[in-house]
Amino acid sequence: MDAMISPYATGDNATASSVMSEQHQFQLFEESLRKVNILVFQMLINEIIPLSMGLEKKLERANNDELSDKLSKMEVTEGEESLSTVVPTYNTKDIIPSNELIHELSELKDEDKYNKVIDRVRNIGYQVGNKLSELLIFTNNPNLQFKEMDLLLIMKFICRDVWKQLYGKQIDNLKTNHRGTFYLIDYDYQPIREFCIEENALKKELKLVEPFLEFPVGIIKGVLASLGYSKEQVICLATFIDRPNNDIPDTTFAKGISFHVQITTQNNQ
Repeated sequence: MDAMISPYATGDNATASSVMSEQHQFQLFEESLRKVNILVFQMLINEIIPLSMGLEKKLERANNDELSDKLSKMEVTEGEESLSTVVPTYNTKDIIPSNELIHELSELKDEDKYNKVIDRVRNIGYQVGNKLSELLIFTNNPNLQFKEMDLLLIMKFICRDVWKQLYGKQIDNLKTNHRGTFYLIDYDYQPIREFCIEENALKKELKLVEPFLEFPVGIIKGVLASLGYSKEQVICLATFIDRPNNDIPDTTFAKGISFHVQITTQNNQ
């Protein structure tokens, strides 16, 4: 039953009742939405990397005026327009398989181009993290004030609530020096767990996987931004680490991930 607001309620009571009603309505709306299969969702997340690389290639071609040249050659005679002239035919030969785009990205010599692709992946994660944080707070406790909380509690929110919402599991370990430096350790990061790379993998092989770590980096920075910590205040880096146990299945990625998060709070309001 929806929360009822008394006609005699005033001040804080009326405000609290209104917030509870809106929260309940949102929860009903959320429950009515179609659910996405977890495997499909992980595939969608992983497709962000080749998509970003493909987009960078298209932008590069556009900057070389190839698109302008094609448009200038299109001649449409009045009264004789056809679908093929009004809407140019999409050349399926331009579609590059995702695995080829990932290999191309890992072998890029142009550092500026590589960084543009990585920034795009990270920014997508940033937007997702920013919105997801607001959603989780409103759904669970809209009156929660994170600005008054200790940083450790905020990081626990990321490790527990955010990670579980995205990946169906919590971060495996959280370490801190209690001075703004945190290590979020995920020994079984779900989107790459099916990548079959051996424990003693060469640097070249791990280079293929590195871009996939930038999406969760963006997630972390996006969540922190929604809670009042700007991009300039947050440094987040992801690195491969050894997993603690030796009984790793052959079908599971052999490395864990450590997210090193450093936050400066002196300018935070």
